[in-house]
Amino acid sequence: MLRLLKRHWLVRRCSALLVRTGTAFRYVLPSYSHAVRWLFQSREWTNFTYDLWPTNVEHLAAFLSVVTKTTHAEVLGYMQELLHDDDLQAHVRNTTLESQFRTEADLPARFGRRLGWYALVRATKPQTVIETGVDKGLGAVVLCAALLRNASEGHPGRYLGTDINPHAGYLLKGPYATVGKILVGDSLASLKTLDTPIDFFINDSDHSADYEYREYLAIAGKLRDSAIIVGDNAHVSESLLRFSIESRRSFLFWKEQPLHHWYPGAGIGISWRPS
Repeated sequence: MLRLLKRHWLVRRCSALLVRTGTAFRYVLPSYSHAVRWLFQSREWTNFTYDLWPTNVEHLAAFLSVVTKTTHAEVLGYMQELLHDDDLQAHVRNTTLESQFRTEADLPARFGRRLGWYALVRATKPQTVIETGVDKGLGAVVLCAALLRNASEGHPGRYLGTDINPHAGYLLKGPYATVGKILVGDSLASLKTLDTPIDFFINDSDHSADYEYREYLAIAGKLRDSAIIVGDNAHVSESLLRFSIESRRSFLFWKEQPLHHWYPGAGIGISWRPS
């Protein structure tokens, strides 16, 4: 009898293990299939690009409407503006194909969380936009595209990017370069040279928590009261949250959900001082 009970217990455990394994695999296996497809279809090595799930875009619009005090529909409109910017897509494609980095970048451009960057600039109309860490310059041209739209509506602004790599930002050319430029060198050193008030700041350089926090300290005295800080590392770092608490700023975070991609996504951490 004891042997039968033990056998029955073992059967139940094995059956439960099979059911639980199937449940886990329903979540895990899609990532593996996306990774295999990415290996053969993508050229990217880092700073992966992708679209977002439609519901994730809706959530992003709701998130940004709270920060900017604009309507959900208005934020969505800005995002659609970027998604249907044929001139920007053509610029990214042509500039990439002409560059030495054409074997390391995917086409067409997929913006992911940069949809939020664009909408923030369109909604807040900043005069000075700073981005630390430029890489290929996709974020740079997205931000400059927003600034060009703002300028056409009577709200001009400038973009400054910083990167330690002298080859970074190859996409920042043509009309986008008329409203922006890149400072080559250590981001902290470049930030110390700025003598203009900052309206919009994006941290996307060295992703160590200490370096990130030091960037926030470097700009603290240069921020306008209405300035917005975006932390591109906020999904793994508490630096922006820490800075926000210490400086009595509000903080919120939104998580990316990449569409049909193995990468789990980053996000947008935002620090701002409510009016």
